[in-house]
Amino acid sequence: MGKRILLLLAHPDDETFGPGGTIARYADEGADVDLATATRGEAGMLGDPPVIDRAHLGEVRAAELLSAAGILGIRNVSFLGFMDGQLADTPRERIVEKAVRQIRMTRPQVLISFGPEGVSRHPDHMVMCSVALEAFDAAAAPGRFPRQLGDGILPWAPGKLYQFEIAQEIFDEWGVPMAGVPREKLTTVVDTSGFVDKKIKAFYSHRTQAKDYNRILSREGYREFCRRETYVLAKSRLPPAPLPESDLFEGILLEDPGES
Repeated sequence: MGKRILLLLAHPDDETFGPGGTIARYADEGADVDLATATRGEAGMLGDPPVIDRAHLGEVRAAELLSAAGILGIRNVSFLGFMDGQLADTPRERIVEKAVRQIRMTRPQVLISFGPEGVSRHPDHMVMCSVALEAFDAAAAPGRFPRQLGDGILPWAPGKLYQFEIAQEIFDEWGVPMAGVPREKLTTVVDTSGFVDKKIKAFYSHRTQAKDYNRILSREGYREFCRRETYVLAKSRLPPAPLPESDLFEGILLEDPGES
């Protein structure tokens, strides 16, 4: 049984601006990497200058995501069907149910989502943090969403849930008002040095977000920053192990199906 990762994110471009190097590394190593994104980014930027009108932005951003996914090596992208900017007003159980369905269908050993502040403090990111935390447990519980079981979608217990985070000290050095965590709280550092170019190439798929990625890519030291991606291990079903770790699959026995 091979390595499998599922990302539970909010918008097209989250996969690239966040854990893009990690995705590319594990996909290159043969892992199955799947992405479930809550929205199509309908409330985002139109491009600078605009490349599309507001009415068709969701379609264009979905296509941009599929392009970036192909570059990074994501096997499958699922759109959960919620509206950009409205996750906080959406009944949480509806989002959790769809996230659980994705977990049970893809059967990953590792989940990746956001931390509590969502890095950018975007409310949608923060919602997906709480959704991932709940879905990690709910996917393994036969009593949660039993109709899925009737469809032949069986419970599944992922081994670990990671939250993509960046050290606050880095944001302070850059002088940007983003939400990081103290460096000492990071539990996991993934070496992505061999995949910086692939991550940056994926940025250019998101043409509507050019204003953001041009600002990011022009930041001094950004390429060096991209040589590592950092996480907080938020939940684990594995025995406690020494930290920090350098592999998301540390301690996971791939021959163990992990089924509830």
